[in-house]
Amino acid sequence: MQNIRRALPQDIPYIYEIALKTAIAGLDGTEYYHDPFLVGHYWAAPYYFFEPELCFVALNEAGRTSGYIVGTSDTRRFNAWLQKVWLPPLQAHYRTQTVFKSEAEQDLVKTLLKGPGEGLWQNLGYPAHLHVDLLEELQGKGMGKSLMQTFIKAAKRRGAEGIHLGVDGRNSRAIGFYGKMGFSVLETQVWGSIFGMKLT
Repeated sequence: MQNIRRALPQDIPYIYEIALKTAIAGLDGTEYYHDPFLVGHYWAAPYYFFEPELCFVALNEAGRTSGYIVGTSDTRRFNAWLQKVWLPPLQAHYRTQTVFKSEAEQDLVKTLLKGPGEGLWQNLGYPAHLHVDLLEELQGKGMGKSLMQTFIKAAKRRGAEGIHLGVDGRNSRAIGFYGKMGFSVLETQVWGSIFGMKLT
C-alpha cells in the first residue's frame, strides 16, 4: 500500500508525537505527562534503533506520518538490549523525577526504571511483539489492518513463529480489532489482556 512504508530516521519525531497522542488507551495523553517524550522513549522509539526492519509508518493524505507499527521478531533479545543499551541513560534521567502530572506518568516512569522482565510468551512460541498506533485522522480507514499485515509479513521473513502483544482493557476498539485480525487472548491481567497469534 503506497501510504505505508518502512520507517526512516526522519520519522522519529512524528513517532514520538503519535505515541503521546495515543497514550491513554488510544486517546491523547498530552495533558498527562510533563515530558512529552516519555511515552515514546519506552513504547516506540527503541524498536527503530534495535530492529528497523520491523518498523513501518502510515501517511495521511498530505504525506505526513500519522501512524506507525513498531516491534521486534525476538522479544528476549530486544529486552536484553533495552536493559543494557537503551534504558540506562533514561533511567539516570528519570530517577530524579519526584513530581508527576498523573498516575499514568508515575506508572510509566516506574516501568522505565524497572525495565522489561524475562517475559513468558516469547518462550512459548510467540517470540515477536509489536505496538501499533494511529492518529484519529487515520482510524477506521483500514490503515491499522494494512500496518498489521505489513508487519506480519516482515516478521515471518525474519523467522518469527508467533506474535504477542498487550492491550489496555479500556481500549475496546483495539480489543475488537485484534480479534478480527486473528489474535486470541493468551492471558488476562488487571490492566488488560495479552493477545497472541501463531505465524506458522
